[in-house]
Amino acid sequence: MEVRQARHFLAIVDHGTTGRAAATLHVTQPALSQSIVALERELRAQLFVRSTRGMTLTSAGETLVQPARSLIESSVRAIAAIEGSMDVPRGELTLAVTPALASTPVSPWVARFRARYPHVMVRLLAYYGDESVETFFDRHGVELLVTFDGAPGADRVRCVEGGAQEMVVALPPGMPVGEGPTVRLDQIAHLPFAVAPPNTSMRRLLLAAFEQIGAPLHVSVESPFMDALPSLVAAGAGAAILPAETAGTLRAAGSVVKHPDPPINRHYYLYYSEHHLSYAAQAFVRTVLSGL
Repeated sequence: MEVRQARHFLAIVDHGTTGRAAATLHVTQPALSQSIVALERELRAQLFVRSTRGMTLTSAGETLVQPARSLIESSVRAIAAIEGSMDVPRGELTLAVTPALASTPVSPWVARFRARYPHVMVRLLAYYGDESVETFFDRHGVELLVTFDGAPGADRVRCVEGGAQEMVVALPPGMPVGEGPTVRLDQIAHLPFAVAPPNTSMRRLLLAAFEQIGAPLHVSVESPFMDALPSLVAAGAGAAILPAETAGTLRAAGSVVKHPDPPINRHYYLYYSEHHLSYAAQAFVRTVLSGL
């Protein structure tokens, strides 16, 4: 079995149909089908049961999955070893990022990477969390993704925690609170809040914090435009929980900024494709890990 055949086989295993697998591999569906038929002929075993609903593995096919993954991984490592001996990755690297993390920590990561590997052009792609990490990898062909949460695939996607984003409490101008730098959430739980949409990490974080103190969350404004939340707070539309890096902007607009007690943090993660990692992407992962 060749590496190309292993990629074709695993693409169908991972996507369930030749159509979706062919689209991911950027090959035609007939060519992919012919490749699998040739592989079955070579192995003298039927690997899939074909139906109108897709492709289901036979017992022989299930036996082949792990060896196929090992073959691809060995191929990736071999190429990386050769390229690594030269230590000069080139070309382009696409990095998907949740917008709230583009400034910190992704910008410093990219700057460190570019300082060491100036021949690689980095392209940032927005990830809004409206689809799973694994699905996003499949549909957009990215190798790396930085976001707050998500469920990595069992075999194909790995993740490493990159750190935590500190949050602050932003209150409308003139809001009477204590003189200290902190405020307890139960002291302001009666206030209306400007919030992110449901099913976003910001909204889940806020709901979890309110659930911890046993209080309901009163929503005054729900906005997908995160850049608008500081302006909404400054205009008196409600309080908000926002990244600490916005504190300067909030204070300049007249808002009251406090640190929550206890602290509220959002952990973020670097996700990467286990079996389709170019040398440039491997170098980026190493750059990030070296700074953690």
